[in-house]
Amino acid sequence: MSGAIPFDYASQQAPLIVVEGQLGEQAERGRIVVDTGATAPFPIFLSVSQAQRLHLPLSDDVTPESSTAIGGGPQTYREGELPAFSIGPVKLEHAKVAVLPMIDAMTRQVGTPVDAIVGYQFLRNYRFSIDYVAHQIDFAAAIGRDADALPFSLGQKKPLILVQATVNGAGPFTFEIDTGATVTTLSPDAAERAGVVATGDGVLGGAGGTVAVRRGDARISLGPVSYDLRNVSISDRLSAISSAAGSTVDGILGLDFLYRTRLTIDYPGAKVWIVGAPPPGGQ
Repeated sequence: MSGAIPFDYASQQAPLIVVEGQLGEQAERGRIVVDTGATAPFPIFLSVSQAQRLHLPLSDDVTPESSTAIGGGPQTYREGELPAFSIGPVKLEHAKVAVLPMIDAMTRQVGTPVDAIVGYQFLRNYRFSIDYVAHQIDFAAAIGRDADALPFSLGQKKPLILVQATVNGAGPFTFEIDTGATVTTLSPDAAERAGVVATGDGVLGGAGGTVAVRRGDARISLGPVSYDLRNVSISDRLSAISSAAGSTVDGILGLDFLYRTRLTIDYPGAKVWIVGAPPPGGQ
C-alpha cells in the first residue's frame, strides 16, 4: 500500500504543512494542516465554516483549562462528530471533532483556505515520514536503522514529542518537535545556558495569539543534523507550555530547522529519524 501524498505550505508567510483530505459523507475536498503540536483529545480540529457546510450538530462552547500553543491562552471550541474523514490511506469514520473559530481566523491571516488540522490523536498509531525537500508525507514509511534512531518521550500531561538536542554545543536540552511551528524557539534559561545573545526583538504568532519575543542566532543540533539558525525566538512562553505539558520544554524545533530534512516519526515505537539535506541549490 502506497502511503505517500504531496503537501504544500499554507503561504510563504505562514508555511504550515497542508495536505488534501476528504471530509464528510460526500467526501468534500479540504485543506488539512498536519501539526504534531496539536495535542487536544480530538483526532480532527475543524473550521466553523466547514462545520456549517457539513451541517454538523455541535455542543455548546467548551474552554480548556490550559494550552501548549504559543499565544494568549486556550481556544474555545465546540464538539461534534464527522461521519467520514481521510488523508491519503488513513481513513476515519464517526470521528470526534473540535470546531475552532481559530481555524477560520487562520484562513483570513494566511490568505488561503485551511479547513481542518490533524495532530497527535490522528497520527499516534502511525509511523510516517515528512520529506521537506520533496514536499511529501508518507504514511507507509520504512523504518530506519535502529542505530540511527533517536528516542523521544511524550509530555506527561500533553503528548508533545520531546527529544534531546544541543544549542551551540551546550545541553542537552529538551525540545519539542512541532510540525506546526514556523520558527525555532528557546526558553530564556536555555538561551542563557547556551550563550545565545539576543540581538533584537520580534513577535511570534501561534494558535493562542501573538507574543513579544527576543531574537538571536544559534547552532541547533538534533542527532546527526546541525544547522546555524538566524533569528531564533527567545520566549518565556516556554514556561507555560512546560506547565501545560507536565514536562520541561526548553525549546521548540520549527520549520527553520526542519525544512531541509527528512523526518520520520514512529509514534508506536517512540523513535524519530532525521536526515539532513542541503537547501535547494544549497551549500
